[in-house]
Amino acid sequence: MARHYSGQNNYRLSKSLTIALITIVAILALIIWWVFSNRSDDTTELADDTTETTTGESGCLQGELSLPVGGDPTLVEGMVEEYNATDPVVRDYCVTAEVAGPGEAAATYVFAGTRGEAAGALTQTGAVAASSQDSWSQADTVQAGVATTDGADTDLENVTFPVADAPTLSAAVALALAGDEDTAATALADDLDTTTDAATTTPVFAALESDELPGGYTFSPVDGAELPVWVIPVNAGTGLSEDQARAGAEFASFTTDTGDAGEATDTAAYATVVDRARALAEEPDAPAVEATTGAPSDTLIVQDTSGNMDRVVDGTQESYHTVVSRVLSDLARETGGLGNQVALNNYSSPINPGVTRGWRPNISFPDASNGTNAANAIARFGTGGVPLTRAAAVAAADIASEHAATSGREVRVVLVTSGSASDYSDEAFLADIRAAGGDNVTFHVVHVGSNPVDQVLTDYAISTGGTAVAATTPQDIDATLRAAFGF
Repeated sequence: MARHYSGQNNYRLSKSLTIALITIVAILALIIWWVFSNRSDDTTELADDTTETTTGESGCLQGELSLPVGGDPTLVEGMVEEYNATDPVVRDYCVTAEVAGPGEAAATYVFAGTRGEAAGALTQTGAVAASSQDSWSQADTVQAGVATTDGADTDLENVTFPVADAPTLSAAVALALAGDEDTAATALADDLDTTTDAATTTPVFAALESDELPGGYTFSPVDGAELPVWVIPVNAGTGLSEDQARAGAEFASFTTDTGDAGEATDTAAYATVVDRARALAEEPDAPAVEATTGAPSDTLIVQDTSGNMDRVVDGTQESYHTVVSRVLSDLARETGGLGNQVALNNYSSPINPGVTRGWRPNISFPDASNGTNAANAIARFGTGGVPLTRAAAVAAADIASEHAATSGREVRVVLVTSGSASDYSDEAFLADIRAAGGDNVTFHVVHVGSNPVDQVLTDYAISTGGTAVAATTPQDIDATLRAAFGF
């Protein structure tokens, strides 16, 4: 039988195939929507070609990146936690900030204090700031105050100030407690040589809120006493990649934008207070300086080359050894140019094999080089060990007395010291140096740094017609050494 045409075509998909195709299309549409939706939500293109994310891990195309942050760890910890809470992404790296350990390279450093103090602290790390000091923005402030034991009196006169290594903190607290610069300076003048370690042994001392205090102490803020906090990104270098440096710059921007700095803290008054305190402390020493105004004479230089001399002079990037050596070299040539003979000893605990005594003669009397030999020898000194000052002083007294007796000339012993670190008893030392000293020998002692002054040596020098003066700045060191040479 023939088949009849119905007028309808039969080119239709089966019902099951149609349902399958619809399902596939729907799934593809959902996938495309999810990809583009998450991409637009997760990332924001920054003007400097970095990419920052605030959600998830979908932006970590380059993987994970550690961001070491150095400086004051008590300040760094809070900033690191706050930054990491934002799940930061920089140039497709998921960044995790962490506190850098001592001596470890960091991409950003955090310091409290003046710009100059922050710059000095950065220099000590060996890192180089990514921008000039003048361009740094204050990121935050840290509260200053006093740390006290139970029942301790927190009046100004009872507070110990660690001026030797925390001058700005000390000035901020003193000024806030005193209310005027003169009173604050007077309070600081008695503590110019006090270090933080020494201050923490007293019942009340100036401190930062972020400081880790000894057991039994509590922190009390002082109204109006605060220090600026600087977050300083640095250039890539040894142990620090370009990507970490970029992340460090992002960290600095974040902390500056989210910090509570407000208006920049004016630290000029703090510097003024410290300068006035130093001026006040120098006033009692003026008569001793005046005693050196006689004519220059034959001179025995006794130079401290202990490890103490590696410490940095306040307000500079130079060590005490560098500053003292430069001044002594110049003065050796200057007094030698007047026809005076110049001998030279240096001293520290023995650090080389076979060396058994703590002082060493370098240039001996008589010397006709017009000070050139001593100046050249000074330039070659290194540092190390501890200052065995008393043994060196006794040896110098003996050498100077012998030269004075044979030449009939007055001899100055110019002794530079960072303190005395031996078990040479006061009684034995005083007896020995008196026995070694002569009528035509005077000691002129210049104490540098923050270690305690050897009071027995000071008293001996002054009682025998010499001088004893402390110097903390390059200007002080230059002036006191010139006076010690008789200029």
